Amino acid sequence: MKTRYVTILILAMAAAVILTSPLSCWAAEKEQEESIWSEDKPRQRRFKLTEERIERMMNRLKEADPEKAKELEELRAKDQEKFKAELRKVMRERFGKRMREQMGQRKQAGVYPPAAPRMMPHGGPGGPVGFGGGRGGPMQMRERHGEYLDWLEKNYPEEAKELADLEGKNPELYGRRVGLGLRKHRRIFEAAKENPALAEVLKENLQLTREQHQLVKKIKAATDDAEKKKLTGELTTVVDKKFDLIVKRKQMTYEQMLKRLEELKEEVKKSEAQAEKWKDSKFKSESVKARVEELVSGEQEFSWD
Repeated sequence: MKTRYVTILILAMAAAVILTSPLSCWAAEKEQEESIWSEDKPRQRRFKLTEERIERMMNRLKEADPEKAKELEELRAKDQEKFKAELRKVMRERFGKRMREQMGQRKQAGVYPPAAPRMMPHGGPGGPVGFGGGRGGPMQMRERHGEYLDWLEKNYPEEAKELADLEGKNPELYGRRVGLGLRKHRRIFEAAKENPALAEVLKENLQLTREQHQLVKKIKAATDDAEKKKLTGELTTVVDKKFDLIVKRKQMTYEQMLKRLEELKEEVKKSEAQAEKWKDSKFKSESVKARVEELVSGEQEFSWD
């Protein structure tokens, strides 16, 4: 009974591993969300307003606009949530605008901020854009960088040609473009190695997303009702296709998870059988004796790691 309980526990842990794997963690997260369109909506990253940050922001505001700071302090005493929302809004409008103006002045003067460090998917600096540092040496990073460019040439030849033209003319801009392209295509590029069918679905979805953005932009700019109606019909067709792709992708991910779970079950059985074998006192005695001989002779048979 105890062994069976341990087996069930291991399987539960293994399932957790599946849900956090690179190709399936996205699907697992989406399962917890209500809307099927979650990925379609822009992600808003909001930093946490700690007391320390609030004080820093309020001090800046007191210097720039004492009256507004006083107004916010009064709101802070009455309603914390409204105060935080208003503080975010004020800081975004005032200091965000100032930063944009400064960037515009630098651009006109021909002065640009230093390029951001080239990062790999896990955040390590150095090496080719999108693949630098962290895991693997420079040679491995260059190989992965080359793999991405080869993949890009086959799947998005126009973008690959633009990058090739930039590489010799403007290396810094080339690096930025490769980084942006990798961020846009990473999910498709990685899926292509393990699940080409899934990669095709993701690729089609990316194209539909582009069409969706273009149509929404045209609808908002259109002044003629007939034109808006026509464009809205086209948008409905695109969204309908995206819905089918989301369902298809969900089914493919689900099937992949089931397959991996079956593989893990087999691994658990083998590991359990091996552990039982190693518990045997005779096996232990023979293994210890063999290990001593291995240490003396330098030969290896039993894994002691």
